[in-house]
Amino acid sequence: MISFYKNISWKPSTVSWLSFALMSLIVAGIGLSGSAHVVNYLQDRLLEHGIEHNQEIAKALAPKLEQVLMGKSQDLASHMTSSLEDYNIYDFRVFVVDIKNRSIVFDSGMQLDSPLPINESWLSHAGTTILSDALTLSSSGKRRALGDQQHPTLFWVQKLNTTEPNRWVLGIAKDQSVMIDFMGDLHWHLDAVLLLTYALITLLGYFAMRSIGRIYERRLEAKVSDRTQELEAAYEDILLKTRLATIGQTASLLTHEMRNPLASIKLALSGLKGSESLTEREMRRVALVLGEVDRLDDLLSETLDYVRPVKLSEIPVDMNQLVTKVIEQQKPVLEEYGITLQYTECTDCTAMRVDQAQMHQVILNIVKNAIEASPQGGVIEASVGREGNVLKIEIGNQGDLLDEIVLKKAFEPFFTTRPKGTGLGLGLVKRVMEEHGGSVKLQSNTERGTIITLILPVNYLT
Repeated sequence: MISFYKNISWKPSTVSWLSFALMSLIVAGIGLSGSAHVVNYLQDRLLEHGIEHNQEIAKALAPKLEQVLMGKSQDLASHMTSSLEDYNIYDFRVFVVDIKNRSIVFDSGMQLDSPLPINESWLSHAGTTILSDALTLSSSGKRRALGDQQHPTLFWVQKLNTTEPNRWVLGIAKDQSVMIDFMGDLHWHLDAVLLLTYALITLLGYFAMRSIGRIYERRLEAKVSDRTQELEAAYEDILLKTRLATIGQTASLLTHEMRNPLASIKLALSGLKGSESLTEREMRRVALVLGEVDRLDDLLSETLDYVRPVKLSEIPVDMNQLVTKVIEQQKPVLEEYGITLQYTECTDCTAMRVDQAQMHQVILNIVKNAIEASPQGGVIEASVGREGNVLKIEIGNQGDLLDEIVLKKAFEPFFTTRPKGTGLGLGLVKRVMEEHGGSVKLQSNTERGTIITLILPVNYLT
């Protein structure tokens, strides 16, 4: 049995269907037993009502019938027929029994020319019990037995007070077959209606529960997705911090171990470069080595910049002036490549407390990247503006568009598309912006080209 349950695939849909089937069985059982109880209750009430009706008829007929039997002033059959017509009694069978002679002297269900022996009448199978019981009662009694045509019949029998006690009995019989058939049909229809109603309610309840369950599942999935994203973000943050720590340790080691030897190599080679004893070929080799020394020195500088913590300046910095200063520094390079840089200043910006050196390096890195990406004679657009509580610095170029992979990994440390790039420039941009409470966004499309946007919170930094 345990292995059977283990082999079942307990999917949410399976559990729902099993719950639906179990709930249907329970509801059907309760519904059927409930309808049976209702029908039985109604039948009992109808029988009680029928008995009361029989009793009322007997009470109405008994006094006059007793007078007739005691006075014998008129024919019994004629008197009973007229009485039944007076009281409009047609659905009930009224009979009078002479116990002494064991015969029926009047029966509204048949024409009697003379008294009919009980053992030859329709009361032969039930009359003995009914009539003998009636004689033991003080005044009246109710009985259920098979009547004419073997139909279930409700009897009310009552002794009549005459000069001969215990001789005359008045009986009122009511055929119950129609009522019983009606109750059977009612039971069937009631069961059908109840089962259909319960089935619809159960089905609607099932779909309602499934809908609620699915909504709950979607909420859980959304929460799980959010938690997963938070964990991934936390993992990325830890990974980034680990990388930064590694870079910091490496930078410190490189700075300590390589800066001085590189300075000595550069000094020595600079002295050789001016020597007249070197051939042209040797001079080119010296220049090549000096270039590599400078590249190593730049790499060390970028690495140190990347791990240097942000320190907000005491004096607020005018961002317009900072961007203008970077542009002025790059004018010779812009003129060399024939590139035009169009700059739009901010008209409603206030000075901000930022790390001026770090922010200068951030803007410088972006401008250099824009120059390197722009074609000969291209245009670079730069602007500083304020939107609500944030300050935006946008720098865009019309060079080759970036693909999705580059857009996704552009800010990762050591990711670069240039053969001799370090991959730390945009990583530095992202780190510095985040430590200032801001963010950076990189876009590349056919409408505006490649644009990098720096976003700084004004309220946080003023």
